[in-house]
Formats: sequence, structure tokens, C-alpha cells
Amino acid sequence: MDGYVSAHHALINITFHLPHKPDFDIEYVIDTGFVGYLTLPLNVIQIMELPFIRRMPANLADNSTIFVEVYAATFFWNGELREEEVLATGIRPLAGTLLLNGTNLNVQFSEGGLVGIDML
Repeated sequence: MDGYVSAHHALINITFHLPHKPDFDIEYVIDTGFVGYLTLPLNVIQIMELPFIRRMPANLADNSTIFVEVYAATFFWNGELREEEVLATGIRPLAGTLLLNGTNLNVQFSEGGLVGIDML
């Protein structure tokens, strides 16, 4: 999987698969400080009509705890369909370290630099 660097963010596109709708891409920021799979803003989750799973506590960088809603999403990763949890939080989609498990992440941190994710 390939991406690029823009405004000091490592970006990749993730293709989502929804029943009875065409597949579509969402641009994600790779966040190595987020120990989870994916996040999406709640309004995007509602538009996608993702199924609700549960509410859970989430610990933030300032060590505060909030409760977030968790949804299920199906998307392509390494050429295969996966179903994983998506947290409803924030305004920018984030891809976390659970999604990157079993991969090698290479980022050229300069504007327009390359982002490469390869399976180990």
C-alpha cells in the first residue's frame, strides 16, 4: 500500500466496501500514537450506515478518558476484505497501530514524500 506526505501527515487511502453501494476511498492519517484500527467522524459513520457494536472508554494523549461509540466496517487491506472496529471520534480519519500490525511502515517525512506499507 502506498501513500504520500502532506503538511507533515503520512496519508493513505482506504477503500471501504458497503452492501449495495459502490466501493469508495477515504483518506487516512497514519497515527502511530493511536492503538486501534480506524477512526471516522460520527457524521461519516452515519452516512455510511455502519452497524453499532458498543460504547467503550478511550484514553486520550492528555490521560483523560472519554467514551466513544464503536462500529463495524468492511474495507480492503493488503488486497483482502477485512471487517474491523471503527471508533466514532475526531474530525480527521485516523489509521492506528492495530491496523499496521504485521507490516513495515516507511515514511519519507518531507512534503510529497512517499509512504509505503508492506506486509512482513
